Order: sequence, then C-alpha cells, then structure tokens
Amino acid sequence: MRARGARRGAVGLGAALTLGALLSGCQLPDVGMSPGLSAAAAETSAAPATTARPSVAPVTEEAPVTPARVAGDLDTGSVTHTVAAGDRSVVIDWWTDQESVAWTAADAKTIQLSAHVEGGSAKQEITVTRFAATADDGTARTTVTEDRGEFVLTPPFSYTSALNVAPSAATATALTVYVQFDLLVETASGSGEYFRQTVQDSIELPLVQEIP
Repeated sequence: MRARGARRGAVGLGAALTLGALLSGCQLPDVGMSPGLSAAAAETSAAPATTARPSVAPVTEEAPVTPARVAGDLDTGSVTHTVAAGDRSVVIDWWTDQESVAWTAADAKTIQLSAHVEGGSAKQEITVTRFAATADDGTARTTVTEDRGEFVLTPPFSYTSALNVAPSAATATALTVYVQFDLLVETASGSGEYFRQTVQDSIELPLVQEIP
C-alpha cells in the first residue's frame, strides 16, 4: 500500500511540473493595449502635447523726422527789394551778419536795412516822417521799432536802421518782418508843399524746428 501511494504522489508532482513549464512558455497577450495600436503610435500618444509659440517681431522705434525747411529771404545773407512809389522807387536792402539758415524760434535775430530813393526829380525834397517795423510769428504780431523823427531821404541820402527781433513763440515755424516808411515828398522843387506816400515791404524768415 505504501509503494502504490508513493507512486501516485510522484505522478501528481510530475504533472504539476509539466503544467508549470507549459504556462511559463506561453506569452499572455497585453490586455492594456487596444488591438491594432502599434508601439510607435502608443509612444506618440503618450508624449505630452506642445503648443508652438508665434514668432514676435522686435519692436523698433522710428527716429523723429525733422520737418523740411523752406528757403528764406536772408538765406544768402542779404536781399534787395524795389518798391514803386509814384514816379520813383524806394530800394530797400536787407541783410544780417548772423547765420539765418540756423535761426530757431528761440533765437534773437539782428537784421539791418537801408532804404534810398531812385528815379524822379532829384531836386524835390523827400523826408521820412515815420518808420515802423513789426514781426509776426503766426501767433502774435509785435512791434520791433518805431521811429517818428524826420530824416532826409532825398538822393544821395538814405535811411538805415537795425532791427533787433525778440525770440518767437516755441511753436512758430516762420517769421515775417514788415516795415513801413511814411514819406513826405515836395510837390515841386522849392515849393515848400508836400504830399504823403507810404511804402511797405516785408521779408520771410523760415525757422529751424527743434526736436523735443
């Protein structure tokens, strides 16, 4: 009886070992992966998604542009105007020793002028009874000078004056200088009687714009 029981135990142990070997040789399917999904696709789906950032162009600041300056009457340093006065002409010479092309609104400006008469009878007496100069910068008109003395303008004499123009408003882009001569002209040589003539002239002075 003991020999038969031992033989049955040995047979049962052999069957258990054979079944274990068969199970270890088999590869169980991966139940965690969907059918038809490749390993590469699985890796791709497992990778975290990234969002591409749009490229931003660098911001550049534009340099301020200085407004173009137009030509002025004293750009060359001087100018001569001829104004009709009856059968005569009053010739007015304007000039400056400063660099007028660099004038800004903040600059004080010194301008000189000289006036003389051409034509008509040189025997008729002519006098200047009033000379006035004003400056207009587009925001205000101011008096530069006013002279009410009586001065001989009979050829070959001339009337000369210096104009000291004060700084203009900061927003001014140009300056206009006006002058007026009030003349007394003798009606005939030696008559002692006179008639009045008014002569006006002006010059344009563009100003350089300063960049703040």
